[in-house]
Amino acid sequence: MKLKLYTNSHSVTCSKIEVVIDFKSLEIEKIEAINNYGAFSPTATVPCLSIDNNMISDSSSIIEYFEEAFSSPSLLTKDAGTNILIRFQATLVDEKLISTIRKLFSFVKNTSHPSDSMMIDNIFKEIENNLNLVFQIKRSNLYLASSSMSLADCNTPAFFSMLKEFENHFNKQVEKSNSFIEYEKVLQSDQNLFKEYKRYGFEIRNWIANKLLA
Repeated sequence: MKLKLYTNSHSVTCSKIEVVIDFKSLEIEKIEAINNYGAFSPTATVPCLSIDNNMISDSSSIIEYFEEAFSSPSLLTKDAGTNILIRFQATLVDEKLISTIRKLFSFVKNTSHPSDSMMIDNIFKEIENNLNLVFQIKRSNLYLASSSMSLADCNTPAFFSMLKEFENHFNKQVEKSNSFIEYEKVLQSDQNLFKEYKRYGFEIRNWIANKLLA
């Protein structure tokens, strides 16, 4: 079976794939795609995984495939109740945290509109509310949904690095709960998560700098 991954170092959806690849120590041919995604991806998006020339361009499906095809080490548990919580938290990270913080990209620019400040404030408030939801569900788990790294944690490095860079750029802060602070420490002490946190943070800083120079 031949695997080939089309990816982009700036893409937040590609970021969680990188976490899984590192966690499972997978050796996969990677192609850095800059543009013209439609030439290889059925949805004209990345990441896109070629499996014997079948093109799959959905990050969650790709991760589920890696989990089934390369089951050890696993990002799930043997308990169905825990696994549904893992998948639920993974969905919340993607649909609540990542989707909301990505709204800030459009406000990184040299000139601003008078309404920008209010809209940015609203986005930060939305992020704060969504964080409260995620960490309320986390409860006493060390990671987002269990005592070890799982599917739920794969997109947190990208989110935490974006949050840090956008807080610095916009000079704003979200209110951080004790659970948030504890999880941030876990992320920074986890080799796989912290590696991607640093890498993606570097990408975001460069993107912001280049955007302001444009």
